[in-house]
Amino acid sequence: MDREPSPELQQFLARESQIAQVQQMISTLSDVCWDKCISSPGSYMSSKETACLENCAKRFVETTQFILQRASHKASEASGSSFM
Repeated sequence: MDREPSPELQQFLARESQIAQVQQMISTLSDVCWDKCISSPGSYMSSKETACLENCAKRFVETTQFILQRASHKASEASGSSFM
């Protein structure tokens, strides 16, 4: 009884995988930026800490997007050259 998963199930699993990846990225982002920007947690964040967190998060997202685009480009080049 080895059946191929239905297209709906495959789409569901792909979406769940993407959600898990985003959640992992957010967790990593939180850990990295918190450790970098928050020197001693208190009842409020200073403007310096807030600015640091904003910049850190922005850079993290930009870097992740750059890496994913670069990897996609490299994969496209590799698959394109295999047909030549």
